[in-house]
Order: sequence, then structure tokens, then C-alpha cells
Amino acid sequence: MTDITPSADALTAHLEGEAVLLHIGTKQYFRLNRTGAHIWKALEAGATADGITESLVETFDVPRAEAEEAVSALLAELLEHKLVREGA
Repeated sequence: MTDITPSADALTAHLEGEAVLLHIGTKQYFRLNRTGAHIWKALEAGATADGITESLVETFDVPRAEAEEAVSALLAELLEHKLVREGA
């Protein structure tokens, strides 16, 4: 997977244990749970998908396959809703 970065059209509010995203073009809100918020923060920090997966394994003590699936699924959904973009 190529590098994924937050879209300039995505506004973020970090809350305790979650995050809320707003796409300013579509006015759609998206609520991320603790895991999703962790993934989003890592994206904001410039982490790669592999780096995010490793972080999930370490932080949440989950098997690597489960972390990879969570990262892949959320990134696909974020791409679909244009909250992130591929490439630098």
C-alpha cells in the first residue's frame, strides 16, 4: 500500500478515547473508536501502514494479523470517504 496521509478536507477533534472527523466538503461526520483514533493519530504523525500495525500490536497487545486487518479496513473506509489520500 502506498503512503496514506490525512486529507486537507478532514478536520479532526480528538476526544478522550476517540476521535471525530468531519469532511468539510461533504459535511459528513465520522466517529472513530479508541483503535481508530490511534490509527488516525499515527497517520497524522506520518506513520506508514506497517508502522501503524506495529503500534497496534504493541499498544493493544493484539495478534499482528488482527492489527493488519484493522488498519487495512479503516484505511480503505477512510479512502472511500476521501478523508485520507494516497501518496505524499
